[in-house]
Amino acid sequence: MKLPSLKKPLIFVGPPCSGVSLISNIVLHHPELCWLDENFEKHPTSNFQHKLFKYTSGWRAKANKFPAKSLRSAIANDFSPTPTEATLFWDSMTRDDVDFYRGFARGKHASPMEISEIKKVLSNRMVTAEKSRLALRFTGPARLCYLQSLFPDAKFVHVVRDPASTVNSLMSLEDWEFQGKNMLWWRGTYSLQELAQYDLLRRHAVAGTAFQLNKLLQTTKQEIDELDLDLMTVNYEDFVANPSQTLLNLLEFGELDPHRDVERAMKRADIRCSNKVLKMPATDINTVYTWCPAP
Repeated sequence: MKLPSLKKPLIFVGPPCSGVSLISNIVLHHPELCWLDENFEKHPTSNFQHKLFKYTSGWRAKANKFPAKSLRSAIANDFSPTPTEATLFWDSMTRDDVDFYRGFARGKHASPMEISEIKKVLSNRMVTAEKSRLALRFTGPARLCYLQSLFPDAKFVHVVRDPASTVNSLMSLEDWEFQGKNMLWWRGTYSLQELAQYDLLRRHAVAGTAFQLNKLLQTTKQEIDELDLDLMTVNYEDFVANPSQTLLNLLEFGELDPHRDVERAMKRADIRCSNKVLKMPATDINTVYTWCPAP
């Protein structure tokens, strides 16, 4: 096994409902990758939880070896850890003006203390779990400036999707009803003019959601243009059309060898064409593209 290292972590970013969770979850079946789960979020310094992850993370691969609807597959999935963003961990390790829950962290850099403490915890996780590469996922604001200051050699995967499909999926989420459907969910980088503009859209859920999605995409684009990043953009529609080739390209970018566990996970995943699930009225689609033009 390769020695654990925090060099060149693979970091997935993208708006919610863009496919970033689906694509990253497939790639995170790669046996070299160490990722964060709910137990880590609750107990990030627990060696017991890290050792438990070492064994239970392998159950995800075993679940894909069994027949899809078999009892063994169900049991393996039930006891397998699930990748998370570990938002509580990041919020607990960063200062007050770096908000990993709802903030953009635009132009924010990790302090020397944050770099030391965060890397200490993550390194211990990797060593105890006996994994050689770190992988992270963040949906919403990409926070590329902060993450690059923490990991200067990180390899970023930016997942994007057609705006109308993304808004349609967001609108169908139960949580969005209490988050961004009638209010600005992400905060910290809107100008006074943008705040005034959103106030006019507040009662139109589709327009307001598209407005917020556009802010996510534009802010990420600005960070990409400003920073010297090792970054690959993955279009969700391209992934749906050819998942095998997209994943091979992604693994090559991440300097990971192809692996049967990733292939099995891909075959089990619910990969659907966004156009087939898009049932928005034509007027709503036009509204989305008005406030969030397709890139």
